[in-house]
Amino acid sequence: MRYVRDLLLRLLRLHDATSAERWAALWTAIAFFCVLFAYYLLRPLRENVSFAFPQDDIVWLFALTFGLTTLLNQPYLALVRRLPSHRFLPYALHAFAASFLVLAIAFLGGDKNLGKLNWGDWHGRGHAFFYSWLTAFSVCGVTLVWVHAVEWFSLARGKRLFGLISVGGTLGAMAGSILSKRLAEQSYSTMLCISAVTIEIGIVVWYRSLAACRVMAAGRVPEPPRRDGPSFLQGVRHVAASPYLRGIALFVLLSSICATTFYYQRVALVRDNLLDDVGRRGIEADINFWQNALSLTLQLFFTSRALLWCGLSVVLCVMPCGSLLGLGALELWPIVGVYGLVEVLRRMAQYAFDKPAREVLYTSLDQEGKYVSKAVIDTAGMRAGDVVGALLNHVVFRFSGGSVVLAVAAPLCATWAFVGWWLGRACGRREKEQRDAVG
Repeated sequence: MRYVRDLLLRLLRLHDATSAERWAALWTAIAFFCVLFAYYLLRPLRENVSFAFPQDDIVWLFALTFGLTTLLNQPYLALVRRLPSHRFLPYALHAFAASFLVLAIAFLGGDKNLGKLNWGDWHGRGHAFFYSWLTAFSVCGVTLVWVHAVEWFSLARGKRLFGLISVGGTLGAMAGSILSKRLAEQSYSTMLCISAVTIEIGIVVWYRSLAACRVMAAGRVPEPPRRDGPSFLQGVRHVAASPYLRGIALFVLLSSICATTFYYQRVALVRDNLLDDVGRRGIEADINFWQNALSLTLQLFFTSRALLWCGLSVVLCVMPCGSLLGLGALELWPIVGVYGLVEVLRRMAQYAFDKPAREVLYTSLDQEGKYVSKAVIDTAGMRAGDVVGALLNHVVFRFSGGSVVLAVAAPLCATWAFVGWWLGRACGRREKEQRDAVG
């Protein structure tokens, strides 16, 4: 048994971690499990909404999402200024759980089969709000978990242990995808209630994580919030004033634009080839499951090792290069099967490499950078990229039928890779400066 335990700890990169580090990472990973379970349970329902709207209306879904996410930043930053993180984080998650229950009540008695949606009636507007609100939760909920992680884990600990935290989220995504497919015939109201309960469980788990992190920190307490802390606009100015933060913002913006390009291609292919709601929800759940299953394999064996051995610069270039190859494959073989394979591989790289590496970039920042700047970049900045990408793809599909997508996306992917390489080098320099200042 001791051999099996040692093998498991080495597999999870915990063999050289202290007991306090192991418990802190484990409880944070379980909290991440609950958040992503709640999201991936509902994600196929969200995609089904986009398939039900006309192609020209998708840009408005992204615009509404950007607006809601930006508005959410205001109460978030107000909480940051007035409350310590261990108080404002559960408040925010409680609010999301309550909102899901409200939506469940609003959808009671609704049709299981959406049919066609439009902006001209309350049925279409309600589902459009559900689409945008769930997307906002996918960004804000995940951001809350990672804000907690980057506050308590140092840069060195983040490189060793963030892979394990990502594993927890991936397992939650897999479990949510499996249950979503099993319940593909259930109503939106039922699924929303299950997600709300899961978020509440995640809050209980997070409190255990907080206690474990305090033990790990050995008495070190993060800086208390400042009541005169920065507002959202001041946070934007803070990002604009720092070359390092501008680089992260540009990296996230380009990532969102390229992701939206894949999204437009997906909607066009699935809408034309799958007409049944249950079938659409099923294939989306399958894609979600397999991308997370493959991500889990990479997270267990390669994520931490890639960050330690290859460095941030190399890892941050994986997604841009992979996205360019995926777009080329879809250009040659524009069929649902190829789309499914490309989407699985693309998301696998995102969660196994891109997301953990991007979170490591924040560990060297001060409290304002970790809370305010991260919130601005990972919420409003990411959704702004969605809007820019939606407008760009809207124009491309309207005037060329999507025939020049690769030509437009190729320079964006190249720029994305260059920014990722620069950020990795810049983070290394900041880490060295901090070590020199301490030593």
